[in-house]
Amino acid sequence: MRILKKEIWPAKILIPKDESDGYHYHIEIWLGENMGAFKGRWNQVACSKGVHYYFRNRKDATMFALRWS
Repeated sequence: MRILKKEIWPAKILIPKDESDGYHYHIEIWLGENMGAFKGRWNQVACSKGVHYYFRNRKDATMFALRWS
């Protein structure tokens, strides 16, 4: 499993795998609309448990967690 550098991506949130079709697709659309392009303010890494979403800013991570966790 790939782990991103904590100095660059200090906040990480795991969203478990969801059996419903397209769940993470909707998350990524929301991220693009609210936080900009992939690898700008946010990043993601898939793992066996789900997807880790990483954020450069802890406030962005909090907003994400309130919406999707």
